[in-house]
Amino acid sequence: MHIGSIMKFANKIILLILTSFLFAIVTSSPITKPFTSTVLTFQPNPATSIAGQSLTINVTLIDVANLNNWQITIRFKPNLLNCTNITIPSDNIFKGYNTFFPTPKIDNINGQLSAFCAIEGTAGVSGSGILCTITFQTKNLGVSTLEFLNPMVVRLDGTYLQEPNGNLISFETTIGIIQIIGQGFIENTFTINYGYETLQIKTLSNSTITNLGYNQTLKALIYDATGPDNTKGACIITIPQKIMNTTIIALSDNIPLKTFITELNTLPENGTHAFLYYSYPHSTHKIKILQTIAGDITGDRKVDIKDVAVASKSFGTTPQSP
Repeated sequence: MHIGSIMKFANKIILLILTSFLFAIVTSSPITKPFTSTVLTFQPNPATSIAGQSLTINVTLIDVANLNNWQITIRFKPNLLNCTNITIPSDNIFKGYNTFFPTPKIDNINGQLSAFCAIEGTAGVSGSGILCTITFQTKNLGVSTLEFLNPMVVRLDGTYLQEPNGNLISFETTIGIIQIIGQGFIENTFTINYGYETLQIKTLSNSTITNLGYNQTLKALIYDATGPDNTKGACIITIPQKIMNTTIIALSDNIPLKTFITELNTLPENGTHAFLYYSYPHSTHKIKILQTIAGDITGDRKVDIKDVAVASKSFGTTPQSP
């Protein structure tokens, strides 16, 4: 074969190899979702209120482009909160435009609310601002999450944002936290060591909280709680999820107080922290908070006949029982 023909043939082979190599890189690279900086959130978050008082929460949109209409559907705990009103404040994100705002739907029995608002016409706004203000009446001590339901779904119980042409706008959501406390509750912040990190543990309580420490090997928070005899003590404690998650039990002097389970939607959390509420008769108690497994209600981190025995004592009771 002529030397020129050999060189042309070799060049074709090299080009074919390079093309195949580049094709392999492109086809094997993972496809990533488009990044969105638009966030649907609550302010303030977390929010704290004394039981029996009114509390207002703003639903806020951050960094949106060409918004023409929105709808939100939010779930809350009806045993702790009663929604009394949903309004559009004068400084809302559609300020300066005529809007359509039908009567919101409020269901205080099941703990769900929905609201819709749209600009009249085909205009769109960009930026950040308040969508609406929700007013709650707080009922009992505890922690309620506020969660957006059915994001990016256009239906009666959906949560979505739309452009003037009807296209959906992508967004991320956050979980809201409402802490309901009693008179005389005081906030304290403690620091613990977790590996090479220093983390914060916050308590809201009418007890005097002292000697709080964390055992990383046992995954246990331990502290002393003291208060006047013949009174009720209660506490909301904020725990970073990286040290405890999934299933957590609180004990007072090794007697179980309450179990919190993510899978049963009974562990209030917002993606970074868990918020536990529990109560106990006052005096001086050694409180332990342990990570355990679902089904353990005695605090020994096992599921056995002891748990069945404890559960059997509650057979036939209801949430309204003593």
